[in-house]
Amino acid sequence: MNKSKIDEFIKKCRESNLSVTPQRLAIFKQIMDDHTHPSPEMVYKRVKEEFPTISFATVYKTLETFEKIGVLAVVTPIHNTVRYDSVTEPHHHLVCIKCKKVMDVFDENLNQLDIPADILQSNKLVAYSVHFNVICSDCLQKGE
Repeated sequence: MNKSKIDEFIKKCRESNLSVTPQRLAIFKQIMDDHTHPSPEMVYKRVKEEFPTISFATVYKTLETFEKIGVLAVVTPIHNTVRYDSVTEPHHHLVCIKCKKVMDVFDENLNQLDIPADILQSNKLVAYSVHFNVICSDCLQKGE
């Protein structure tokens, strides 16, 4: 368990006038050190073990709230489901088109791409993320 991440989570919640309930903390902990970019369904299944009466709607709305206050980032919808990421600093992703695994890519060169002028002329760039669609090494080893 990463105490500094939990402390930062609690601080962000308080700054956003959001109570730190046991359920919210459990939901955050399920994502905090999970680098698989879990879907809401995956988080729900894990949290339900500790809180059997929690609903999927509660987990989903809580994840959306966490994204709004900046403690989670949404990985764009991949393979018909939203995936969440506890790493909010700039980074990119490998996405396996077979097993749907999502992996982080940290590369300073990708953080300094030249954005085409026509994009910047008519839009306000907020952030960008590069997704590499791949067949991952695990799937390649399985012969998929």
